[in-house]
Amino acid sequence: MLNPTLTAGAALDAVRSRWPTAHEDDEILALLRACENTVRTEVLGLPGVETLASDDVLSAPSPYDGLYAHYAAALLAQLDGETARYNEELALFYARWNDFVTAHRRAALPADRCAAGFANRGVKAC
Repeated sequence: MLNPTLTAGAALDAVRSRWPTAHEDDEILALLRACENTVRTEVLGLPGVETLASDDVLSAPSPYDGLYAHYAAALLAQLDGETARYNEELALFYARWNDFVTAHRRAALPADRCAAGFANRGVKAC
């Protein structure tokens, strides 16, 4: 898996370019933190973060790091009552999310699938 390089500040700029609204930076950073915590807890098995500063590096690597901007833009669109835009941004988020989760799980497979119990699940590599 590639090393993450996107900072919260760069993600904030990406959100602003996708959804230029009157929402404050701290509100957008809270949405980015929620997404980061989902990445960390549900995919990477790491604890969540309590705070997120602009110079903090987010956990999802490129080319999947766009999921942060789509997530925040979707929720901002929902807050603004823009249902069509919310649906579009959420679909883009889930596309990146599914690609990220799939790539991470493939990269994290145990070297010996048979010892990990994959033989009992119909995997023919054993």
